[in-house]
Amino acid sequence: MNIDNPQIGKDVIESLTLGMYEDCRFIYREYIQNAADQVDKAVVQGLIKKGEEQIMVQIDPKKRRIVVEDNATGIDKDNVVPILRNIAFSTKKRGIDKGFRGIGRLGGLGYCSKLIFETSFVGEEVASIMVWDAELLKNIINDRDTRQEAVEVLKEVTEISTRPEKKSTHYFKVILEDVTDDDLLDVESVRNYLEMVAPVEITSNFLYRSKINQFMKEHGLTCDVYNIYINQDQIFKPYTSKIYEDNKGGKKAVDEIYDVEFLLRKDDEGNIMYWGWYSISGLKGQMKPKNLARGLRLRKENIQIGDEEICKKFFSKTEDQRFSFYFFGEIHAVSSGLIPNSRRDYFSESTTCKQFEKQIKLDFLNLRELCYDASNYRTAQTTINKTEEIRQEIRKKEQEGFTSKKEQEELQQKLESQQKKAAEARKKLLRVQQKMTDGKSPLLLHLDSITPASTTSSLSNGEKSKSDNGNQTDIYVPQKTKFRTDAPKYSRFSKQEKKLIGHIYESIKNYLPDAMSEPLITKIEDDLTK
Repeated sequence: MNIDNPQIGKDVIESLTLGMYEDCRFIYREYIQNAADQVDKAVVQGLIKKGEEQIMVQIDPKKRRIVVEDNATGIDKDNVVPILRNIAFSTKKRGIDKGFRGIGRLGGLGYCSKLIFETSFVGEEVASIMVWDAELLKNIINDRDTRQEAVEVLKEVTEISTRPEKKSTHYFKVILEDVTDDDLLDVESVRNYLEMVAPVEITSNFLYRSKINQFMKEHGLTCDVYNIYINQDQIFKPYTSKIYEDNKGGKKAVDEIYDVEFLLRKDDEGNIMYWGWYSISGLKGQMKPKNLARGLRLRKENIQIGDEEICKKFFSKTEDQRFSFYFFGEIHAVSSGLIPNSRRDYFSESTTCKQFEKQIKLDFLNLRELCYDASNYRTAQTTINKTEEIRQEIRKKEQEGFTSKKEQEELQQKLESQQKKAAEARKKLLRVQQKMTDGKSPLLLHLDSITPASTTSSLSNGEKSKSDNGNQTDIYVPQKTKFRTDAPKYSRFSKQEKKLIGHIYESIKNYLPDAMSEPLITKIEDDLTK
């Protein structure tokens, strides 16, 4: 061996292709990313108009075959080998093109027996085909008794051929034969993945899409979108105007999106570093996985960076990271200095990245405050509502009759205790409202949406209320005690019998919870008085 000549062993191929990513579905992202770059070039060259592009994903589970095809520039026959066989030798521009490292296109090698590239370039009467023997590649890499250089392996596992093609055609096609991973053939799973990862438009069903587009227009922002299809069905980002949870295999709405708010930060030179939007809802808790688009997502060139949990890191405290799933939303990195790393699970380390993190953590601090404000407001209002519920319970007892004097006294004590809590809750409510006002919180316009519904109606004759600058203080004025056995239905019983019945009711109340005692007393009452 000549120690003066550097050598690159075959294992580097595995590191750059077969072992690069954790989620096998990344290969769809890589092929769509490459197609999108070529669509941009095709539009500039006048081969197609924007909107005429088609990036088609065909998944055939029965044949275990995947095809990703676009109608962009294709590759001319003289450049097929230099571009498609070389690894990490891309001609794309860093910070401009969506893909630029020249490794993503070979990711499929780990999941099929053959990886095939077919392409045609406008003006040429041939289509070029390059076949990668993925099985042979794996065998060579796994053969620990033979040492080979990476370049030798690349030549050994690839074959080049051509066939006649129309001069006017231009396309690029990726074919995976004998796909080995079932996850890649799960059409629904792939669709769910690409709807959030791929550079597509927001679904028209999302009520606030036009507001987001208007914000972009006002600030001179663009968002790359492409016509992408899975088995002929076009995909869109699946944002919804309601928040759902599982319901016996289906779903039910538990909250609603009432508005969207925006973020925009510039660097020291006044150039936009990033912008974004996030939903305003009742902020009642984390969105369940039933909501496919849940969470704040990070994107570059409208392609998702990382997964749905990527933005958790921007909350300063670990206990606040849950708030990322309180929202739908997107953070679009604009600065050319924010460059996705090779795994595309975050940005490469840089001065710009550090500046980005410093700024976005300030924005996420505001998101944290929104969640706490909504929680504090809702808790205070619940306490106030609870006071009214107890007063309504007493009113009902005054009309129907108490089981015993003890029951009346316990309810009175319960009300007095709750009234003290309500007084503190009103003070807390005012503090929260003042904080929202001072900070111009977007929640101010939607307080009704975060206020729990009261189960009570109007005040009874035994209750009075007075207002002190909007701070209501409730005063309960007890009525003359009326017992349950005083009702006309008990008129045929003697005073002693009524007293005995009352003692029985009281014993039942003392030894059973309300949920059990009340139905039992009602049943006894019905039997006695019918």
